[in-house]
Amino acid sequence: MAMKAARKRRLRPKEILGIFSFSLFFYFFIWPVFKYKQNVELEYGQRLITYLNSTRNYTYSKTQACRFPIIDPFDPTILSYVRHPAELKCQRVQPSFVTVRLNRLYLDEGLARQHNLRDLKYALFRRQNGSDYNVIYDPYREFKGSISMNGANGCVFRGSYGENKAYIDIFASVNPIFPKAPKNDGKYRPNVMIIGIDSVSRSNVIRNLPKTYGYLTSKIGGFDFRGYAKIDDNTSPNMIALTTGRRVTVKASELPLDPQKEFVDSWPFIWKNFSQNGYNTLLAEEQPGVWSYKAMGFKYQPTDVYFRPFGHILNDNPIYRTMSPFCYLNMPETEHVLASIERFIEAQTSQSIPYFLFSFLWKLSHDDINMIERLDNLLYTWLQRIHMKELLRETVIIFMSDHGNRFDDIRSTLIGRYEERMPFLFARPPESLFKRYPEAKENLKNNLWRFTNQYDVYETLVDIVTHKIDVKRTDTFKNRGHSLFHEIPEDRTCKDADIDEHFCVCQEETPLDVADKMAKAAAEEVIHEINMELTPVNKLCQPVKLEKIVDARLLKANDKVKNNNRWHWNKFIGDTNIKSVISFIRLTLKAQPNNAMFEASVQVTQSDGQTKFSVNLDQISRINSYGQAAKCVSDGFRKLEKICTCSESSI
Repeated sequence: MAMKAARKRRLRPKEILGIFSFSLFFYFFIWPVFKYKQNVELEYGQRLITYLNSTRNYTYSKTQACRFPIIDPFDPTILSYVRHPAELKCQRVQPSFVTVRLNRLYLDEGLARQHNLRDLKYALFRRQNGSDYNVIYDPYREFKGSISMNGANGCVFRGSYGENKAYIDIFASVNPIFPKAPKNDGKYRPNVMIIGIDSVSRSNVIRNLPKTYGYLTSKIGGFDFRGYAKIDDNTSPNMIALTTGRRVTVKASELPLDPQKEFVDSWPFIWKNFSQNGYNTLLAEEQPGVWSYKAMGFKYQPTDVYFRPFGHILNDNPIYRTMSPFCYLNMPETEHVLASIERFIEAQTSQSIPYFLFSFLWKLSHDDINMIERLDNLLYTWLQRIHMKELLRETVIIFMSDHGNRFDDIRSTLIGRYEERMPFLFARPPESLFKRYPEAKENLKNNLWRFTNQYDVYETLVDIVTHKIDVKRTDTFKNRGHSLFHEIPEDRTCKDADIDEHFCVCQEETPLDVADKMAKAAAEEVIHEINMELTPVNKLCQPVKLEKIVDARLLKANDKVKNNNRWHWNKFIGDTNIKSVISFIRLTLKAQPNNAMFEASVQVTQSDGQTKFSVNLDQISRINSYGQAAKCVSDGFRKLEKICTCSESSI
């Protein structure tokens, strides 16, 4: 009996037939649909890139200094990293009892009666001056059918319906705290709309945002900048460069104050110039972080409309979250932000008041290179809607990213490294601008294949706000940025643009054997530098040890990029006054603890038969995620997060 009980039960003929029938059904009906969807998506992207390659008139000229890589978004070496996740759809958790038009909230009385809505109350909320982290609420009041959010940052609701179900909701205010009046001085003031998405390369857009890309380039007529490159490692320095024209690194800064210890209100943000020139301004982040992540942020509200209090409530209050990831109540968080921006645009357009808006999205794009595809239809539909409403007719549109993905698995590939350094940039000025300044259009076309960066976007914004689109300014900060409305110099190099060699995309690379003594010596210097940087926190962080050299490359450049003291590898320099030869080795290293992956650009100086290796913290990147492993240094030594793994005693 025991043996019988232990035997596995045999499948009955009907069960076998059922499994066989389901297998046939899956193979002939379900799998083809799934496979067709995958093939259609892949073929669409491949057709798109084929079209792009066949219709371009030129790439860069043979004499251009910066020979940045022309990346195939569907390079065979990265296809295994490409996925197509489903569109983001949120579960409907409650009826939409309250609706919003422009900046006024209304009760849907029919829906309220249908679901027995009761005890509905509202409270306006505001940012508390003196902190980017505090929100103050007015007392809750009975909602009598309509309320304006003017003078506040937003409004929250609470009530009950049905069989004691709780109803909550939240809305962002889009009414300027200090509204401007239209100026009648005859000066040309196009609107400016900047939408940024974190960690997205141009190739990533083509692969995973094909609808959005197609609409930006084909329907709206956006200019697609192939040579757009980041100037530094992560979000903050790149976005600070774009909005202030200044350089900020972990070692040095052109801006006063330490943002971890002091407010950044005094920084020369470009929206201040627009505000002084009669524009209403808006700053909207999906989750606040560009200026306040592990930093103090702003003491006072920086723009006329500021979404941080709204985002702060959404992200820090769990009652607004649902079982659907990336959703808040009935819709994606991104849709909350975009819908509010749309209301702002409608309000300003109806009053003929120019606006400057800057929005930054990052939730779905930061950690996974493919997840941004879940927003493709949402972004496409939103763009199409505001375009069809003619809300963009007098608007300079800028879609951009800070950098490509820095931590996804694709980052371990050569293509992934190129993509990480080359974010996307699309710009579309209105036709009214081209009618006034016809040369600007030709210059934009010429610049599509030139070497560009965030400093150039900043100078372009300066041209707009100072009404100097047709004037070649000579007063740009440190002469490193160039307005996109003027021709970018063909002989521009990373040195001209003030971009460190570690982030430069202008070099040509030659593989170097990982067993080469030069590669080994360079790797030892990187580990030595990391541990030297960790000296002040050696009681918090574990020492780093090299496990292996994953990849090594020699960096070289064409003659236009070379000059008398850099970029050479055992090559003769035609200047007899130069005694040393400087070149670079780029390394990918695996180290312990925590399986840390580092990428470093090591300077090699050869002089009088001696070889010296040098590297600093700015030239070392962490290329895999470290999560909370470095939280012991997050407050006082944020610059060391990328190299620190906290010891157990310090956590």
